[in-house]
Amino acid sequence: MNDTIRRTSLALLLLASCAAGVRAQFHEEPDATEISLSGKTPESIIIMWPTYSYQLARAMIAKYGQPNESRENMLTWLDNGPWKKTVVYRDAPSGRTYKRNKGRLEQTVAYRVPPEKLDQLARFDKSVEAEPAESRLTARADSESANFLTLNLADDVISGRRSTEDAAIMRTKLSRMEGAGKSSSYLDGLMFVPNDRFANPESPD
Repeated sequence: MNDTIRRTSLALLLLASCAAGVRAQFHEEPDATEISLSGKTPESIIIMWPTYSYQLARAMIAKYGQPNESRENMLTWLDNGPWKKTVVYRDAPSGRTYKRNKGRLEQTVAYRVPPEKLDQLARFDKSVEAEPAESRLTARADSESANFLTLNLADDVISGRRSTEDAAIMRTKLSRMEGAGKSSSYLDGLMFVPNDRFANPESPD
């Protein structure tokens, strides 16, 4: 009886030792999924995206080069062209704010919005995000030309060149022009010089 118990105990100890070794092996070796994710390129990520998001991402890569950060649901560029930040999203956001457009392209400029102008900006377009403390202004649409248009008109409103109503009418007019294959300086680029010199009140610039 004692021999049986002894043999059983030895067998259990051997099994425990083997199990510990297996656990240590799996702990030391990275997971196969983790390996594949760490080795993904922006191109291999966006190939699985919906068609429009894929085409939008490809257009941004062609224009601005490889993104600074790549995730499964977004690509991010920093300080690309006139932008402080550009993000292409795999999926469009939901909600009434983006009813006018799908909003898969988010672009930020260095721009200080005076606090007293925030209400006027919101009346023009609630989807435009102003960050006075960071001296940033962000638009989100489904194309870069639409973001140029929105931010140029936002600058008109903030500077007092247009009323919120006039800016909204102008946007509708220019969007229709673009749909008809026509262009405008409002659609082709920023009509103001991005400037973050107000971000640091102590800056001599």
